[in-house]
Amino acid sequence: MLRHIIEAIIVILLVTTPLSAYAQDKRTEQQRARLEQYKRELNKAKAEVESLKREKRSASKEVAAIEREMRLRNGYIGEVEEERSTVRSDIESHTQRIDSLAEELERNRAIYAEAVRVAHRNYKQNTNANYLLASESIADAARRKAQIEHITTSRKALADTILAQTEMLNIERTTLASRIMELDSITEVLEGERRTLENNRVAAQRAYNQLTKREKAAINEQRKQQRLHDEAVKELQKMLKGNKVGAGFSRDTRGLNLPVAGGVLTEQGFGGTVTGNKGDAVRTIHEGIVQDIQYKKLTNRYTIFLGYNEYLVTYTNLSSVSVKKGEVVKKDQKIGVIGSGIESTDKPYVRIAIYDCETKKPLQVSSFFKKL
Repeated sequence: MLRHIIEAIIVILLVTTPLSAYAQDKRTEQQRARLEQYKRELNKAKAEVESLKREKRSASKEVAAIEREMRLRNGYIGEVEEERSTVRSDIESHTQRIDSLAEELERNRAIYAEAVRVAHRNYKQNTNANYLLASESIADAARRKAQIEHITTSRKALADTILAQTEMLNIERTTLASRIMELDSITEVLEGERRTLENNRVAAQRAYNQLTKREKAAINEQRKQQRLHDEAVKELQKMLKGNKVGAGFSRDTRGLNLPVAGGVLTEQGFGGTVTGNKGDAVRTIHEGIVQDIQYKKLTNRYTIFLGYNEYLVTYTNLSSVSVKKGEVVKKDQKIGVIGSGIESTDKPYVRIAIYDCETKKPLQVSSFFKKL
């Protein structure tokens, strides 16, 4: 029985422990992938700001670019904080496993030490030989011999268990040390990003102060619309719960054309701008339902909120709309007309953002519009 128990311990230690850590490792990998995506988008935004500064183009565009970078940096900081939380959880998990392994190892060492003392005493007193000589028959002798061999095998299995536990404990301690260093590194990155975010704020304010009265009014309106848009999205996410229209639409959708024929998609953070020509039609890229339509009197522009199953897609800066709230629209159906830009030199555009209402996070737009 002792041998079977010891063998079971070895199996549990060598097989189930790595599996219990698998989910944690997978979650960490997924978090790092999201973090890297944010980092790439943030670097693109930073490059755009630097380009605007070098070329000394429109100050309003520079302010908008800096604020876009700030929004991305805020998102990046949130992802870094989440990664730090994941690593802390990982550290706690490793610490618990180390404590559990250390306790089990000490118990097994105590059992093994006692087994060795008994074996040595039996050897000195020739107990095993006397035990065999006391057999009443050949069958009894065979049984007693098997018992002695079983004890020896169990003792060896226990020794193997101790070696396996010691090795695993060393691995866990090494991993824990690595995670602690990783946590320190993440904390340093987080503090650096927060400092940079403050620098962004100062730079945005400085650039804003250089704007004309008209440009400031336009920027303030953009900020207001962004706030209202974010608030509307939060409310609409609740409305989309249980929506089954556009059920085939997912983040894995491929082969969809741009909503503006012949348009050019430029990704900016977790949104995208499709530029086109004056009077171009804006069309849906999949069957969906019109969740809401908002009109802004100051800009004379519309925003359409379309629900595709659990996804919410917003089309902003439309000069006119051709659908109604609550209407189910088909793929490639016209929903409105592209609007002009703030400045006279801007090409007409429609701004698009996609949200996963389950995770409440914005998504990359290119995967939805990618052509085969």
